[in-house]
Amino acid sequence: MFKALQIFKTVYETKNFTTAAQLLFLSQPTVSVQIKQLEATLGVTLFERNGRQQISPTPSADLFYQQAQHLLDLWQQDLQALQAPLTHQPIPCRIAASHTTGMYLLPALLQRHQTDLSGLALEISTFNSSQIVEQLTQHKLDFGFIEKPLTEKNLIRTTLQSDQLVLAGQPNQPWLLREEGSGVYHYTMNYLKENNLTLTQTMTIKSNAIIVQLLRQGVGQSLISSAALLDYPEIAYQPLSKQYQRQFYLVARKELPTPIQHLIARLQATPLPIE
Repeated sequence: MFKALQIFKTVYETKNFTTAAQLLFLSQPTVSVQIKQLEATLGVTLFERNGRQQISPTPSADLFYQQAQHLLDLWQQDLQALQAPLTHQPIPCRIAASHTTGMYLLPALLQRHQTDLSGLALEISTFNSSQIVEQLTQHKLDFGFIEKPLTEKNLIRTTLQSDQLVLAGQPNQPWLLREEGSGVYHYTMNYLKENNLTLTQTMTIKSNAIIVQLLRQGVGQSLISSAALLDYPEIAYQPLSKQYQRQFYLVARKELPTPIQHLIARLQATPLPIE
């Protein structure tokens, strides 16, 4: 059954038998047979076959996908718990942070909680807020730090810290925009609408660090976290109203190994302001 769940999960995510087979290093007929056997066992149709290659998950597949991920996670957690005393291997802990929280919040939080990291092998990535929530729902991450009040079923969200946005740069310069889905994008669009501003020249940049360096060179204007400018007094900025104050959040999956749950509880209990 464990193998069948892995195959189902991969087919569901790729929506293609051939691609799933390649990722699993199996033949395409083997994947098809396993899915048919799983459908027979469950008594439901999981995929509508739209052609030789194209398939569409059914509502039953959508429901079963969440359960399959849960079962696979439990299996992995139990396996790690059984092997840990024998192998002394640290437990993998997959964390992601949005660009602002990754640069200004996460390092300080981890520094404060170094003793809670014992026995964990951290893997830290950077994505925008929407991508982090998506990867959490796909069980590709254990927890993350985001800049938008996003959540999904089976996720727990905790408010950590307030953050004030400012308008930095020169008024006659092109707008430096973060990509859609980032925490600041929504606020930027609201600001432009409220001030009846029409964008004539823009740059879309998927990195706060690059935006800051452009601002230092006198290139562009952008809505950005005030925390990003703390070390750069040469960058001119205008304060904005409390309407442009946002929150940083910790978002985590509900079912996690005990050591990761303990780390999250400590992080939730002792939020660290950006100063």
